[in-house]
Amino acid sequence: MTDRVRTIAIVGAGAMGAALARGAHAAGRQVVAIASRHPERREGLAHEIGCQLVASPGDIDPSVGAILLCVPDDAISPVASTLHDVEGTIVAHTAGAKGLAAVDVAVGRGAHAGSLHPVMVVAAGGRGHEALHGATAAIDGDAVARPWLTDLARDLGLEPVDIPASHRALYHLSASLVGGLMTGLLASAVDLWTHLGLDREVGATAMGRMVREAGTNLERLGVPHAVMGPVVRGDAGTIEEHLRVLAVEAPHLVPLYQDLVALCLPYAVERGGLDADKADAIRSSVCARGTDPC
Repeated sequence: MTDRVRTIAIVGAGAMGAALARGAHAAGRQVVAIASRHPERREGLAHEIGCQLVASPGDIDPSVGAILLCVPDDAISPVASTLHDVEGTIVAHTAGAKGLAAVDVAVGRGAHAGSLHPVMVVAAGGRGHEALHGATAAIDGDAVARPWLTDLARDLGLEPVDIPASHRALYHLSASLVGGLMTGLLASAVDLWTHLGLDREVGATAMGRMVREAGTNLERLGVPHAVMGPVVRGDAGTIEEHLRVLAVEAPHLVPLYQDLVALCLPYAVERGGLDADKADAIRSSVCARGTDPC
C-alpha cells in the first residue's frame, strides 16, 4: 500500500486531463491544482472538484506531491523544464509512446519520474473518467513513482500492466491503430451512408453499435475468431462487388479496402474459414484491381 494522501496537480485540462482530474477526485484523491493555458475554459472543472486553477505549471504550489503532465507528446519535455521546485515530487506523463526520459529535466531537479497511459479512447464530450473503468493502463516509473501510479490507476478503475521501455513505441502503435487510426476508418464508413441519402448521425449510430459488438467479440473470442466478414466467409463475389462500388462512389478508399482484405486473409486461414489456395485466389483477384501490389 502506498501513499494515497499525496496531493495531485494536473497540467493540461483537455480530455485526458479532465478525465484524470474527475476520476482521481471521485476516488477520494486530493487534486489541488489544474494548470491550463485556457483557464477561462476550465473554471467549471476546477469548481467542480474544488481545486485551484492556474494558467502555468510554474504557478503550481511547490508542496504538491505529484504532477501529472496531460499534454501533447512533444510538449512533455518543454513543460517539464518549467517545473523547478520538484524535489521529491512525482512528475509523470500520460503519453503512450514516450519513456521516462521525457521528464529527465525534472529528474535532474530531484523529481521521481513516472508515466501512466490508459489504453482507452478519451474524447472531449465523451464519457470522461467513466471510460477508464476496466481499461488497461501502461505504468512505468522509478521506485517511488511506479507503486504510487499503480495504486492511482487501480483507484481509477484501470488494470495496470508493465511495458518495457524499449517497446513503448510498438505498444503505442498497437493502441493507436484502434484508438486513433481506426476512428478515421469509422468516419469514412459513416460518410458512405451519405451516398444512401442518410445523414451522418444515422450512420454513426449504426456503426457505433456495430463496433461496440465487434469489441465485445474481440474480448470474448480473441484472435483469430473475432475476425469476421466476407473475407472470412470466402465471399469473393461480394468482395468484387464492394470494389466495384467503391471505384465509383469512393475511389480514395479502394487501396485501403484492398489492404484490409489482405490483412484479414491470414486470420481467415488460421480460423479455418478458408484454405490457403482460396486465400491466395482472393488476394490475387483483389490486388489485380489496383495499381499497387498488396
